Amino acid sequence: PDVGKENKRIIDKYNGMCLGNSEKKYLYLTFDAGYENGYMPQILDALKKNNVKATFFVVSTFMKTNPELVKRMVDEGHIVGNHTMTHPNMSKMSTMEDFKSEIEPMEEMYKEITGKDMKLEAPLPEYFEKVLQELDTRAI
Repeated sequence: PDVGKENKRIIDKYNGMCLGNSEKKYLYLTFDAGYENGYMPQILDALKKNNVKATFFVVSTFMKTNPELVKRMVDEGHIVGNHTMTHPNMSKMSTMEDFKSEIEPMEEMYKEITGKDMKLEAPLPEYFEKVLQELDTRAI
């Protein structure tokens, strides 16, 4: 899809990626809502049985209540992405401290559970240059 000229400029400026390789056909399986309704063990079982990897974007409530499932996701080769503490509209945040308060505690919890660094996917309705600038300085 066309992301628009301004969004493309911002994405390029911060070495982001929004569109994949149009020469090859890849399917990226991602979960960012709904899976937390008690079906995660079955989802992970089905993915493992079929040798499929996925990306799961999680918020703090899932991470706090299901550390064993987060660990299992990582152990089975999936990516666990940072979907923030409370999934706010981050484009409405007025300070970088507010932004960091949604991101950094998740990174810390994830590191405690897995011993690894976490990937980020902020819940934004549009691209937000201030957030991308901060991410660029954090080398995420």
